[in-house]
Amino acid sequence: MLLDSRYEVKDLLGDGTFGRVLQAKDLKNNRKVSVKVIRNVERYQRNAKHEAGMLRHIRESDPNRTSRCLHFYDSFFHDTEDGARLICLVCEVLGMSLHDLMKQNQYRGFWVQDIQSISMQCLQALNFMHTELSLTHTDLKIENILFVSTEPPQEWGFLREASWQEGRERIGMPPVSQQSPYLRPACTKVKLIDFGNATYERETHPKVINTRQYRAPEVFMDLGWNERSDLWAVGCTIMELYTGSLLFRTQESLEHLALIEQTVAKFPERMLQKTKTTQQERFVLEEEEDSSSCPSSSSSHIRLRWPEGATSAASVNRVKQQRGLQKLIEKKHRAVAEFAASLLAVDPSQRPSAQRALEHPFFGERFLD
Repeated sequence: MLLDSRYEVKDLLGDGTFGRVLQAKDLKNNRKVSVKVIRNVERYQRNAKHEAGMLRHIRESDPNRTSRCLHFYDSFFHDTEDGARLICLVCEVLGMSLHDLMKQNQYRGFWVQDIQSISMQCLQALNFMHTELSLTHTDLKIENILFVSTEPPQEWGFLREASWQEGRERIGMPPVSQQSPYLRPACTKVKLIDFGNATYERETHPKVINTRQYRAPEVFMDLGWNERSDLWAVGCTIMELYTGSLLFRTQESLEHLALIEQTVAKFPERMLQKTKTTQQERFVLEEEEDSSSCPSSSSSHIRLRWPEGATSAASVNRVKQQRGLQKLIEKKHRAVAEFAASLLAVDPSQRPSAQRALEHPFFGERFLD
């Protein structure tokens, strides 16, 4: 099939809810390209137009292609036989996503060396977006981080096998008896993709951003958000790359906040006080202090409405079983937990910028695995 009189379709790279991605040969420039074909659904078409604009801005601001963001070539409309007009985005060809490699590895985590390299590149990309473009990605996750190389991954050993099995059992997953070979990427260079929901600082910010498991607490609490929400998503990603499992495994917002308190830190009272004035006031509970020793004075404090607000005893139990960051990481990899904790500061004002995060001692460590 020939698209736009120049793109000769060679292969199917993948399918998604938005449509599909094809590999093609650009006959005009004699190069391989990927063509993202968007389904004829208004919401997806609108996002695609938005993404094309974002990708053009990134390309113009990144002439040397050092931003670690997907490189964009072109866009065009394809008219189908049934009369639909589909938007197509033409970009460089990249390799598999972090999610695809983790799936091949039966959700075993990555080598710490690889986590160090990947997280540095993600922060470099975010630093470019935040400082050069005043742009927040808003949907960072392992599906949206792709390896640059299309070479197949290579077979290696996995040195955290025992702790990985233990972690699976702890969250109620069955042990894996017959494992496939463990694979490492041929090259750890990565790029960020999927800018369909990226938002400029000057634009109206939607209330809800990010896939739930990577969503920052200020978004749940309806406190407003900025580019530091991307740093929270990086912290969640680092922990997922280490353990092979989502850090916050839940579909309920209040339970999610309770898991955050159990894993990272209690929410400061000022955040909870602000939450009380938003539509999310159901998340907090104000209690009178015990004034029996001094009846003339009365005061109150505010806390997360937990466990009172839990939907079930099973939900309460899930939160109780959640371990802190340091306990999810082997002692010799303490620096991983410390770095993740800096990004997972519950108060967004305490989170580092992407530029400052790149100065963390974690990047000066040398790991043997």
